[in-house]
Amino acid sequence: MKLITADQAAELDQKAMQDHGISGLDLMSAAGKTIAEKTKSLTVEIHNPRIVIVCGKGNNGGDGFASATFLKNMSIQIFSLIEENSIKGDSAYFHELCVRNKMTIHYGNEPPHDLECDLIIDAILGTGCQGELKENYAKWSKWINSLSCQVLAVDCPTGIDGNRGTASQFSVRATATVSMGYPKLGLCIKQGQTHSGEIQSVDIGFPDIVNELTGMRWSKIEKETIANMLFDVDTETYKHRQGKVLIVAGSKGMTGAAVLTTFGALRSGAGLTVTCAPESIEDIYERTIIEGMTVGCPDDGLGYLIHESFDTIAEKFEWCDAIVIGPGLGRDSKTDELVKDVILNAKKPLIIDADGLRIFHDNLKLFEKINVPFIITPHEGEFCELLGIDREIYIDNFPNNIEKFMVDFPGVLVLKNAPTITFYQKQAMVNSSGNPGMATAGMGDVLAGILGTFVAQGMDIYQAAKAGVFLHGLAADRKSEEKGLRGLIASDLLDALPKVMREFD
Repeated sequence: MKLITADQAAELDQKAMQDHGISGLDLMSAAGKTIAEKTKSLTVEIHNPRIVIVCGKGNNGGDGFASATFLKNMSIQIFSLIEENSIKGDSAYFHELCVRNKMTIHYGNEPPHDLECDLIIDAILGTGCQGELKENYAKWSKWINSLSCQVLAVDCPTGIDGNRGTASQFSVRATATVSMGYPKLGLCIKQGQTHSGEIQSVDIGFPDIVNELTGMRWSKIEKETIANMLFDVDTETYKHRQGKVLIVAGSKGMTGAAVLTTFGALRSGAGLTVTCAPESIEDIYERTIIEGMTVGCPDDGLGYLIHESFDTIAEKFEWCDAIVIGPGLGRDSKTDELVKDVILNAKKPLIIDADGLRIFHDNLKLFEKINVPFIITPHEGEFCELLGIDREIYIDNFPNNIEKFMVDFPGVLVLKNAPTITFYQKQAMVNSSGNPGMATAGMGDVLAGILGTFVAQGMDIYQAAKAGVFLHGLAADRKSEEKGLRGLIASDLLDALPKVMREFD
């Protein structure tokens, strides 16, 4: 499913009218008609439903007035946040139709105190919100949220940022959202997901030019697309053909990261794994990774991998089909030297996670020296460290910061977010699985192992990232149905992974 940002939505409007000769009135009329149709479907079981339409300025308010013209035979009240003589452009045309039809319109008033209704159409701001709501909007959004009725948002619930998905303090919580042309990115990420309700994208006559818009090509992955990505398990297969994954992970105090990564690989179908262990603590790896192999690497008794570990690890470069490096390696500079050696000398595709990303801080050009296909898997905090910026700056400039990063980035970026988003060249795929219960230690280690398996089995890095992220989230969804969100832990996913993959066989 294609998505667009709020900026791309504005560009689409402009191109449709200026380059393709589509009338703004026609677009607004079609928008009004679809809003009215959705209103009727939401109130179909209510006798003589009472409808309230709250209209702001600009095209979003105009869509609200337009919807009223298709609902004129129902019980309607319209509240315009701006005075009658301030309504301009295409909105003025549909406002005038409402006046001619003798509809009840209140102008610039405070929200009513004792009004009862069955559905409110939120046509206040749409995609035009950034930051906190101004008081004249916040009082209306608070009033909408205070009523016990359904809420239908036009394009975006008031208070939700159409680019970033962030919610202002008093953002409208919608029952459903009608999004014109394509769903807006902000509806599908962060707080936008919980404020938008059921999202319905509707065709209002835009030309098919979404791929001509500036910026990333945004999509949302759906379960139906995953089946075609997974390889069938051949009846004559054997372990060496099911993918061989080399795992460089773990250190004293963080051996669990290596264990979770290894079992993430095995539980997603890897035929063989070798996990590189600091020699002084290899016995911990041996006791816990009973289905995978381990190899002890010289560590001078330090309990973490160092530059002298490289030759032992490099001996497995030809054997393996993919390399996972980073989970739980620790932050010692000697380990950083080892990581750099592995990444720059690797002969097989790489999945670089967690501590494996430290060598790229303030050194993004190093990515261009990697000689094999690769995936990086930072969470937002780690991504900000890569860029050398504060998280607030990152959020304020999302998604522009990512678009700038991807211009010269040669690999796949799996940005662990809410939800996770996968980027490759100009493509951006928003994941549709997963839940807040995944905000716990070790989840990313399991994901790194899954990605290692899929790459080792022959998927290209972008396909492996999309499929791995989705199945990882789906396993968490299945486990949360059983256990709930609170207390979900990473190892819970190891049991669920084979079961969710079976759904695609």
